[in-house]
Amino acid sequence: MKTHVTSSPIPDGNSGGRITRHRALPTSSLGDKHREAFRQAMVNVLSTDIAVTTFAEIIHGLPLFDTANDTYYRIYWPSQPLVRESRRLSTYVLEKARRLANFDTRELLNTYQITAPGSKAFQTRLVELTAVTVHQLAVSLFKSGPCRSKEGELGGWRMPQEVLDTYGDHLPTAFVHMWYLDFDQYPEGVADAVGYWAESRIFGGVVLFDRRKIGPKGKGGPDAIYLHADRRDVMYRIYKLLDRQRQQLVQFLLAKGTPSQEECPIPVLGDINNRQRVDPEEPLEETGIYRDLWERRPRQYADCRTKDVVDIFNYLSVEDWEEAHSRGYDLLDIDMRRC
Repeated sequence: MKTHVTSSPIPDGNSGGRITRHRALPTSSLGDKHREAFRQAMVNVLSTDIAVTTFAEIIHGLPLFDTANDTYYRIYWPSQPLVRESRRLSTYVLEKARRLANFDTRELLNTYQITAPGSKAFQTRLVELTAVTVHQLAVSLFKSGPCRSKEGELGGWRMPQEVLDTYGDHLPTAFVHMWYLDFDQYPEGVADAVGYWAESRIFGGVVLFDRRKIGPKGKGGPDAIYLHADRRDVMYRIYKLLDRQRQQLVQFLLAKGTPSQEECPIPVLGDINNRQRVDPEEPLEETGIYRDLWERRPRQYADCRTKDVVDIFNYLSVEDWEEAHSRGYDLLDIDMRRC
């Protein structure tokens, strides 16, 4: 399979509100060390059990029940056939997913050619390029269509009307991260939402970076890596990888030969030790933590931070929660003044 990873997005007046990307460039322009590092990183990621399962689910057309149930927001209901029928994947889709490890990397975009191999900047750009490529592979697989029929009890199921009245329209795909649903402005529409879901499953969260300016007045940390998870037992807030987590991830990507599953650090799941966290409710332009500015709009409905129940799962202390509680009401006041 050939795919393209593309660079920063640019507006397109003919795209109906969506964003298009710059033209893809071939990896033949990469130096040998950069190209080999990227090739090795992709082979290592695509050979993992979590990547094989994730891509096999996309090929199959629906997530396994255990996967669908491993989400922070629990978007599935007891009446859904997925609960009882999507329990395992066929040998065919698993083998098809395993073959992705042999895909052709020669036509992928150079996004880290100017960095010196071994430097922190090189490592960060390698992680970004790998995450974007995983995203684009998921997009390509989803657009190719599932191997199973979209009709029938599983494919044709729709949420009960009382659920739609509360939560809005039926989601166009079961492969969703609930913070990445702005289909109308994604370059690939719904397929990009599937890409975010796939990278979140494989890496532990949607892979984000610190885009703030560095310097005397800036607070940016250009080599920092953040994850935005959607897992049952992981905080919904964006969290920064610890130095050791970052190093383990980079070492895994660069490892010669395919590491064993025991040596695999992905998915990287945040816990109490990941103390640098960011509220996803805050505008991207203000936090500076994102990959592309178009990936998430500010939410137009209730801010979880305004709930009166103290949340010490997502926040480090009562004081931390109180500060977030205040930020939630500040943002609510701004939204109300705009109305």
